[in-house]
Amino acid sequence: MIDDAPIDDSRFDDTRAPLALPARGARVRADLGFLLRWMLLGGAAGAWAGLLVGGVGGRLAMFLLRVTSADSVHGVESDDGFRIGEISGATVFLLAITTVLGLFVGIVCVLARSQLPGRVGALLIIAAGGTLGAAAIIEPHGVDFTLLSPLWLACLLFIVLPMAATALMLWLIARWHRWWWAHPTRTVVASLPWLLAIPTFVVSAPMVVIGMVAGGVALRLGFLRAVVTGRIGRGIAVAVSLVIVGLASVDLVSDVSEIL
Repeated sequence: MIDDAPIDDSRFDDTRAPLALPARGARVRADLGFLLRWMLLGGAAGAWAGLLVGGVGGRLAMFLLRVTSADSVHGVESDDGFRIGEISGATVFLLAITTVLGLFVGIVCVLARSQLPGRVGALLIIAAGGTLGAAAIIEPHGVDFTLLSPLWLACLLFIVLPMAATALMLWLIARWHRWWWAHPTRTVVASLPWLLAIPTFVVSAPMVVIGMVAGGVALRLGFLRAVVTGRIGRGIAVAVSLVIVGLASVDLVSDVSEIL
């Protein structure tokens, strides 16, 4: 599913590969198992990236901005709900939130990567994830981008972080898929962040079910399978990614211009 070469179903007939695309006509159980494994892998990779880059990296970025800003910002409640310069229960909550958000983004990254292979595909996914994330974070009228200084550094940090998080997701997916499911201990350890999705069961469960059903239908129906594993699917993925990058970039440039 994540491969630099054009997709050819015959290449995935090797049953020794736990994440190999099931051959045409395979049992429904095989198709659903394939989808579940990739969703778990994407979610785990995304969760770790969300925790390390979004959570820990975000807090380090705020600490740096606290050092470079005036003392008057110390103790002020940020846009994320925690007090600048203080470590509290809100920080733990923030780490949990970024982990869960990363989990869902990771599943999307797996889907996107299946249609956008190679370096160009990776760069397009990183650009889409980075600009969309930065546009959502950077708020011209928020505390983080009015009281903290220098403002250019605040904008730069929160543009780089979403891109770095997306890049880490792709890197983990590329590395972990080689042993995923075939090495139970590693898979269980890497999947631990999925436990944080339990409180979001009302949202996460339907998402997983919808993903499994949609993916299962696509794999079972010949014409849909041809679309999602061929040039048409890739063309749609490229078009969607370019639209996301374009719209998010316009929004981001507008916000940054207003801040600076």
